[in-house]
Amino acid sequence: MNFRKFLSKGVSLKKQAPGWPEDGPISPCLRKLADTIQAESPDEMGIQSISAVGADLARIYAGRSLRVLFVDTGGSGVAPWRGLIILDTELRGEGQVKSPGTLAMISHELTHLLQREINQSHYWPSGGLRPALGRRWVGDSTNYMEVLSYIVGWTVEHDFTAARMGAAGRTDRENARDKRTLERIKDRLATLTGTDPRNACRLVVKIFPDNAVYRQNLDLENRIPDGRIPPGSWHSWLQQMGFSRQAIDHIMILASQGSPELIELDQIT
Repeated sequence: MNFRKFLSKGVSLKKQAPGWPEDGPISPCLRKLADTIQAESPDEMGIQSISAVGADLARIYAGRSLRVLFVDTGGSGVAPWRGLIILDTELRGEGQVKSPGTLAMISHELTHLLQREINQSHYWPSGGLRPALGRRWVGDSTNYMEVLSYIVGWTVEHDFTAARMGAAGRTDRENARDKRTLERIKDRLATLTGTDPRNACRLVVKIFPDNAVYRQNLDLENRIPDGRIPPGSWHSWLQQMGFSRQAIDHIMILASQGSPELIELDQIT
């Protein structure tokens, strides 16, 4: 680690109080997630959310508090245990709303915190200290947790990417790139929301083959009969976390427009 760079970027720990306070460390992100637009379709008159999923997250966290640690992470985010997310220092203030991708990443981590609140140690670990053979003693997680967080994060990215397409000042090349992003996300959602949750977990590892945490989870979960995948559907768990039927229906519609992928275990091991 480059400690000089680490220290030069600074370290700060701040509390996000309920209600999106002006000085809240992730209030810019929550306010952006709640943004609305004028509906263009005759069947959808009036004002609507840019992202039903993002608006749900903003609503959920309007009534919650959490702590945000800003530190040099190389651009990534982490939700190591209940009530805390770690974000790169570049994501302070307006940096967290600079692109659909940054909104997606923060939404992903906020979803992890909702999972950790369930606090069922086998399926939904809180991340706190829990000595156990074969798994992390601190920051324990599962690849199914990642599946749900990517469903939320990538849907947010899709919606905010779609909202900017065709905007004044955007080039044909930029719009073409955004179109490819939308198609890629739909394909991923088709796999993540499929009938085989183990296949969905394998997709996460395939997309991020160098992620040591995902690989450690895979090794452990392949030795456990239930793969640490809780009973019930992905949408029932999102509902339990507070997501609306409207948001879940939107995810289903996007997933139905994509092409699911079957990933064999030998493709990722």
